[in-house]
Amino acid sequence: MRSHYRMIGLCLALLLVACTGPTPQELPTTTPTLPDVAASPEDPVELVVWAEYWTMETARSDPEGEGRYGRYIVEQFEKEHPGVTVRLEFHGWDEALRQNLFNALLAGTAPDIVVGENFFKPFITADGLVAIDTQVADIYDDLLPGTYQAVLQDGQLYGLPAFTGVFGFERNCEVVEAAGLDCDRPPETWEELLAEARSITAQGKGAYYGYTLQGPVETSVGSALRVGVLMAQSGAEICVNNCTRPNFDDPKAIPALEFLREIYRYTPPGLAFNPDEGQVYEQLFRGLSAYQIAGSWHPQWALETGCEDCRYSPVPYPAGGQKANLVVGNVIYAVLKQSRHPELAVEWLKFLVRDDVQALIYPTLGRLPTTRPALETLYPTVDPAMQTFITELLHNPNLTVLPQWQNQPQELWRIYNEMLLQVLTTERSIPELMSEAQQAALGVLGE
Repeated sequence: MRSHYRMIGLCLALLLVACTGPTPQELPTTTPTLPDVAASPEDPVELVVWAEYWTMETARSDPEGEGRYGRYIVEQFEKEHPGVTVRLEFHGWDEALRQNLFNALLAGTAPDIVVGENFFKPFITADGLVAIDTQVADIYDDLLPGTYQAVLQDGQLYGLPAFTGVFGFERNCEVVEAAGLDCDRPPETWEELLAEARSITAQGKGAYYGYTLQGPVETSVGSALRVGVLMAQSGAEICVNNCTRPNFDDPKAIPALEFLREIYRYTPPGLAFNPDEGQVYEQLFRGLSAYQIAGSWHPQWALETGCEDCRYSPVPYPAGGQKANLVVGNVIYAVLKQSRHPELAVEWLKFLVRDDVQALIYPTLGRLPTTRPALETLYPTVDPAMQTFITELLHNPNLTVLPQWQNQPQELWRIYNEMLLQVLTTERSIPELMSEAQQAALGVLGE
């Protein structure tokens, strides 16, 4: 019964972290842990893992193809740990997953291991995850810093990335060349991109345009992810103090927002605000636009959609700025302090970044590994398109993640997206819009 009350205490702490109002609240200094239950032939152990959808679905629907990864991680781990059964479960993603985990903690039915991408920091702050620095010290140098940044806080690591993605720059050469430009020489700076997008749009005369831009939609982060690349290139930070305080009025963000306003002029009318992300980006494959920021899953998508000559290069960056990028689709696993088998759960995390497991990711899921040895081994075996994205992961000097708000994430993304909407659809002063967004954000946080 005492453990149950402690679970409720943790859930209340998490609720306060996610929804802090005008009055600050104290978080507990400790979180209960349940004893590690050792496996034995007489006492079988079940390791409950909340996993992402595609790993589970393909293991069921295509066990000999894409599902080989999901099958292998379960069967091989069980083979190496007699008496252990791994149970994968899917409980949603992003906000739905966060809420389901909160509910499970409250009910005392939380898993041993939880998956996620960008929602871990509040659980770390509430002392709900196990720090694993000591256990992974032997593999730390093989990990790519950007891929574990979402679970790194105050110098301690609280999870490991299983597979990942990153952004690049995509061009449809049929459109580029139709406008009289050289597709072998993609733009490298914002200034070059603006000039080419302007020229392509003029040459297209409504048949094609220079750029595809995904605009902001309510609390969705699809647009914010791509804008995040531009912000990182500008050295701007949209939050500070471990993302407890918004920084929407950072002067370093002004060039990025000015660039967005200008490049938006060369996009297909109305497309930016289509809420269907797939429809937005497929227009380049179909010849309606020339350039766009693309995830590392785009090359295969482009081929399947019929783009016969789509090519890839690094995202252009501003003159005087820096090369920077964001990881995206970055699937991370972490061990809950409520786990009944924390030591075994940490072994599962390390198992997922082992060479044999990492080697299965690209040929089965089409995603990218998260360790340096796995990426270096994969690089010479893939086409130039995928080599572009692998190079970004291995060598971009400023690889980061989308910020994780500690409090009121949905409201803060809504305010940020409204600011982006005003940048794109009005001619109002950008510093004024930034200041208004900052004041609105602070108001939500009760400051």
